[in-house]
Amino acid sequence: MSGTLSALALAAGLAEHWTDAYRQPRTVAPETLRALLGAMDLPADSDADIRASHERLARARGDAQLPAMMVTTAGGMLRLPPACAGHYEIGAAHAKPLAGHTTADAAGVPQLEAPTVPGYYTLTLATGTVTLAVAPSSAPSLSHLLGEPQPRAWGLAAQVYSLRRPAADLVHATQGFGDFGALRDLAVSAGAAGADVLAMSPVHAMFAADPQQYSPYSPSSRLFLNVLYADPAAALGEAQVRAALARMGPLAQQALRTLDARDLIDWPQAAHARQRLLRELYRDFERVATPDQRQALQSFCEAGGQDLHDHALFEALHEHLARMPGAPRAWSAWPDGLRDPRSREARDFAQAQAGELAFHQFCQWLAAVSLSQAQQAARRAGMRVGLVADLAIGASPAGSHAWSHQADLMRRTGVGAPPDIHNPRGQAWGLTALSPQALHQSGYAAFIALLRASLAQTGGLRIDHILGMARLWLIPQGAAAGDGAYLRYPLRTLLRLTALEAWRHQALVIGENLGTVPDGFDDTLRDHGVLGMDVLWFMRAAPGAKPTAPFMPPRDWPAQAAAMTTTHDLPTLEGWWRGRDIDWRAGLDLLGPAQRESDLRAQRDADRDSLWQAVREHAHQPAEPAPAQAPAAKLLAFVAAAPCPLTLVPLEDATGTLDQPNLPGGDARHPNWRQRQPLAAADCLDAPEVRERLALLRSLRGRTP
Repeated sequence: MSGTLSALALAAGLAEHWTDAYRQPRTVAPETLRALLGAMDLPADSDADIRASHERLARARGDAQLPAMMVTTAGGMLRLPPACAGHYEIGAAHAKPLAGHTTADAAGVPQLEAPTVPGYYTLTLATGTVTLAVAPSSAPSLSHLLGEPQPRAWGLAAQVYSLRRPAADLVHATQGFGDFGALRDLAVSAGAAGADVLAMSPVHAMFAADPQQYSPYSPSSRLFLNVLYADPAAALGEAQVRAALARMGPLAQQALRTLDARDLIDWPQAAHARQRLLRELYRDFERVATPDQRQALQSFCEAGGQDLHDHALFEALHEHLARMPGAPRAWSAWPDGLRDPRSREARDFAQAQAGELAFHQFCQWLAAVSLSQAQQAARRAGMRVGLVADLAIGASPAGSHAWSHQADLMRRTGVGAPPDIHNPRGQAWGLTALSPQALHQSGYAAFIALLRASLAQTGGLRIDHILGMARLWLIPQGAAAGDGAYLRYPLRTLLRLTALEAWRHQALVIGENLGTVPDGFDDTLRDHGVLGMDVLWFMRAAPGAKPTAPFMPPRDWPAQAAAMTTTHDLPTLEGWWRGRDIDWRAGLDLLGPAQRESDLRAQRDADRDSLWQAVREHAHQPAEPAPAQAPAAKLLAFVAAAPCPLTLVPLEDATGTLDQPNLPGGDARHPNWRQRQPLAAADCLDAPEVRERLALLRSLRGRTP
């Protein structure tokens, strides 16, 4: 049966054979293939199962019926199923209708020439009607967006929750964690300093009833925003917020100040306090809101449609059930009738709790208005791109999106990464994955919705783990991180849709292309106008970026990328220089079976000397020992000298932070997603030590402030 199992896996898009980060061939175990095929509704436990699954795949992918969507490029030739030869019509609200007859290519396959203007069209053929997505040749380049032939821009990358906004008046202060008001302050400051981009950590919707779940890369839904980040005064005005705070009383106000003064976020306490403020604002909204505010909220809810209703329903149900003894954390353990948003029980609950649903929609409106105003402030401050959103690779299987869009997702699997140099045990992220078959059948509706949600209030998008557009490492439920397999996705189709949505929004696209990268993948990103990421720690001279290889001079870095010192999952400049990441990994037992702490420290010493040598040679400076503290200004200038059109500086490196925002695989002892910046967002770039770190970089890049 092994041969037929292999054939079914191949047909379903599962890679039985793959190459690991050490360039070694690996083979997926048959039981893993069976488990993943079963999760795709393709049973493979017997020869009969395999034959039936093959037939099901063939029917789903045959030419007997048109797909829900066809995707092509502007002015390109679109190949059609054989039965579609003949007359066609193409229509769209934004373009004149087109009509004609198909031609045939050299193989006799019918084809037609796509419209030259990008957009979504209706294509009518002899066999039916299909949506036609016509993508531009590539996403907008930074050169196009900035109006410069060879841009040399820079920007910041910030964790929104980490930002501070101290103020005597709580209306203008953060209250335990950063929010969109603090983000707006940082955007204004960065724009004044000559930055064109402010990339932010994911701000997807989390769990109102379970603030213990606060990793921004494991959200409840990527279609909506984290309402805790709302800056209510931005949407409602100062008077309404001040009145709500007064009703909460002096003790509650003092608690907010105490929470905000801490170095580490207390998410449960801070979230509870912010939720209380939001409820106070909602209770008074109908009485004090202006007609324009009421109309804006109504329009927002109408535009949000069924998705917004379902998300609000999930939040209300989750909170209701969380009050019960022994409450289940995941919706899959809810009472039978509530596991389906279309069930009679769910509809009855929504009707009975209409006010609660309206509250959660109100909170989403506050967050959306706040984020939009931060983007507007960034542009007014001189940023030519502004905010760049971060689209997480997946969402929590216990969350709103998994509950309300069950048919769009892979079942009984989780997303992760195979073992590699930095994570020798592999990674199991516990996230959902979109089903390739469901994407095809729905006309990629779920994917397009994610892009539009991320670009609605921003000037760009960073796609986390963009390798997932080509293949995702899927782990069967209950299996170890290394016991997974790669599932293939329609890379070029997804990139074309990304380019189309970026063109429609005139937005920058960056893809996080780190990890085990397939051959040719980076070239494909470049062809579609997507910037990759050049991260200092991986810019090594040897093929495969071996960790013992010397560092490349900046002139040799790949140009079609954003140049960075580090990411949220990797050591900061100061932390790497001091070996802080090794301290944590050794202390938390995160070293691989073949790794020894002493060897890692010896290698870091050698790497530090190697990097320092590369920095000195680039700057034509004489030999001298590496300094004890990270030479941040020179390291940032080293990265800024790369031929990349954009350099992104993590705020942690600008302010000299020691610990990285997230340590993959770490437990509660490492402050993942909880660290606050020591300085106010509005003032941090003016601090003498920060100005000194950024001075050389700013002399090499950016606008003149």
